[in-house]
Amino acid sequence: MLKKVFILLFVMNVLPVFVVPLYAFDKQSFIDSYSGIEFKALNNKTYLAVYEITQEQWYKVMNTAPFSFNKGGLYPAETISIGDIQKFLNILNEKTNSKYRLPTVAEWKEAAGEPNFTRDNICNYANVYDISSNSINRFGNAYFDCDDKYPNTSPVGSFPANPKGFYDLYGNVKEWLCNSESDRTNTCAYLLGAASLAVAGGGYSDGPKEMKHIIKDERTSLRFAGLGFRLAIDKSAINPDAVRDKTAKDNIITPSSTIPVAPSESSNSQPAAIDNQKSNTTEKPSNQERKFKFLPFLRD
Repeated sequence: MLKKVFILLFVMNVLPVFVVPLYAFDKQSFIDSYSGIEFKALNNKTYLAVYEITQEQWYKVMNTAPFSFNKGGLYPAETISIGDIQKFLNILNEKTNSKYRLPTVAEWKEAAGEPNFTRDNICNYANVYDISSNSINRFGNAYFDCDDKYPNTSPVGSFPANPKGFYDLYGNVKEWLCNSESDRTNTCAYLLGAASLAVAGGGYSDGPKEMKHIIKDERTSLRFAGLGFRLAIDKSAINPDAVRDKTAKDNIITPSSTIPVAPSESSNSQPAAIDNQKSNTTEKPSNQERKFKFLPFLRD
């Protein structure tokens, strides 16, 4: 017995002790250097993307443009299924050596807080199903009796941030969340292993009834023009060598670059420049605003 104790003490004194360091990452915000996605601290453990993932950011990672409204730049990436997001995350995490993921339902609720708008003034705060959208899309559901001038999606950040500094948590596109309300583990593992996940926030095709509704169990294979996402990451999962500081506030409505825009089948002309201006209610949809072939959403 004494011999065994002596050997153990000898090993402890001679062999070096290896400690796996955790990243002491304490910035209030940062930008992922590879994709250009901006993150802001949500709490003392988690960062959340300030904006919905844009078509430009999607194109940087995936080199594809599967969108129903293929406008490029700062318009939100949409018509995205969970399988698409998993591929996006696999590439992004491999390139950055980080562990980005979808937000949980609890994290989305923490970021969204209590909405700072009412039914009467919502067009000043979010891109919703309103007069201009109804005049073109005719979805058939009730719409808000106001006009934000965006018949379909709008560039991210076109409306004010909420009190916590996040944009478009309500409106523009619904957002995939990595677990359903009933998932008590609140984890983001195995996205493709789930038959259904949560969708929250409402979008440009959502009226008063659907705006604040979290769909608890949406099919992971679903994709349509009003469905997009944003990302989250735990502080301990950030590679500090793959991020840069947010040193200046960009004008989110003026992108520095765009992605290719797919021309319509009936036109051989060159793609039009990105449209960053609000549309008039009388303006007809351009060839680039292809009306999607899916229902705006499937309600439970």
